[in-house]
Amino acid sequence: MRMRHTEVGLPADGRWLDGILAHHPHVPGLIVQLERGGGALKTSRGAFVVDALKNAGFATLHVGLLSHDEERKAPEVWHQVATLTTRIAAVLEWIDHQPALKDLPLGISARDAATAAMIRVAAKDGAQAKALASRGGRPDLAGLEPLAALATPLLLVTGELDDVGPIPNQQAYDHLKCEREIAVIRGASHAFEELGTLEEASRRIVAWFQRWLPD
Repeated sequence: MRMRHTEVGLPADGRWLDGILAHHPHVPGLIVQLERGGGALKTSRGAFVVDALKNAGFATLHVGLLSHDEERKAPEVWHQVATLTTRIAAVLEWIDHQPALKDLPLGISARDAATAAMIRVAAKDGAQAKALASRGGRPDLAGLEPLAALATPLLLVTGELDDVGPIPNQQAYDHLKCEREIAVIRGASHAFEELGTLEEASRRIVAWFQRWLPD
């Protein structure tokens, strides 16, 4: 299946966010891949995950949650869960206004603090997203109430050698009441830089969305 790729600008929080949409009329669903900034959408590790999702037949929207100016001057925004929550909600609102996208089964994939923001958004409006996936994320930063309220199936992928990830992911997992799974990738650090680890993480994420997004 050959996807059509379109660069898009998404209004959010008084700023413009960069995105790359890959779409085909016959897809089983749309996966939103949340990235730090738009400047590296084509070269980031998230792009590897996006390619795996496209190869599995999913439409994808790869979005940077920081504006170009923030990437240069205010990178700390990437760690502000409340701000990221507002921006993810705006991205989903944009999708809801696109005739070709709004009725597709939706999945969301995130990392770092964006995982917590993704959970907060889904906990408020769980019907829009059918499944969520986190790669090297911090779901614990969402807070106990959103974790307990989340009804959307959630996959937590963390690296065995991550200095921070495994314990917070397990703590968050224990507070979840939704369908959930935790996958610890052997030999992987936080960024999944080790040989084969990003491929394994991507495989788990693809399988998760294939399980929960109806054909």
